[in-house]
Amino acid sequence: MKATKFHHDYPYRLRIQHPDYAEIRLERKGRFLRIDPVEAPAEDEVVVLTSSAPHRARGTVEALQAGRRLTIVASTSVLEWLGGLGTVDAHPFPATVDGVTIDAMAYTAPSIARPLSSFLRASVAGARAGGALKRIAEQVRFPAPEPHVIEVKLEDGGRLVHLDLALHKGTDPAWLERAAARFGGAEWLLVGIPWGEGEAVVRQVGRFGAKRVLLTELQNAERREMGLPTELVTPWRDKLLESGTETHVFATQASYRFE
Repeated sequence: MKATKFHHDYPYRLRIQHPDYAEIRLERKGRFLRIDPVEAPAEDEVVVLTSSAPHRARGTVEALQAGRRLTIVASTSVLEWLGGLGTVDAHPFPATVDGVTIDAMAYTAPSIARPLSSFLRASVAGARAGGALKRIAEQVRFPAPEPHVIEVKLEDGGRLVHLDLALHKGTDPAWLERAAARFGGAEWLLVGIPWGEGEAVVRQVGRFGAKRVLLTELQNAERREMGLPTELVTPWRDKLLESGTETHVFATQASYRFE
């Protein structure tokens, strides 16, 4: 097994990347973190899974099938499932790994995302699915997703909250109140906009009082793969800017660095 890379000489406090699909990559002094990696992660990276949905877990499954030993932070049920596929250094939420604390809170996906997830699981081995995902789906049965909001707390106290697709018209007001109390005031707030739910996201995101909001494309690549319509997050960024909230578009292949 190769030596673990701790990146002690990494020049930035934090670099946030969005490679593709729903993957978020966090680079820092210490092991890099990969949230929902779309490609197989390396053994010297820390994997964080928000869900067991095929597009969220496929890179991790591919790495385990290749014989890699992975450090994974996820819910207990997801860790138990992955433990049956390979060697896992398992850390159930909440967990502290290499000085970084990772917490989570389950949420209910919007109704428009639930049929999408079911459709994906049913058709993932079909002609429209990507080659790697198709091969994995032919060998592995993915359990029903259990989506989570994720909070990453750095050693210096900085907090990044990944709300995923938790904000939508059907978001339970009581859940929103609990989540805002628990994860409010983060330095970075990543927010996905479920298809057709932009107005609800704009209305609710202010409850979290974040220093900066990154509106993140989390569904477009998945929807394109299935031949479904997509939409830009830019108009909703503009609305949040009008309200005085520092907001950025976090498209795929984009990255932000903070010193």
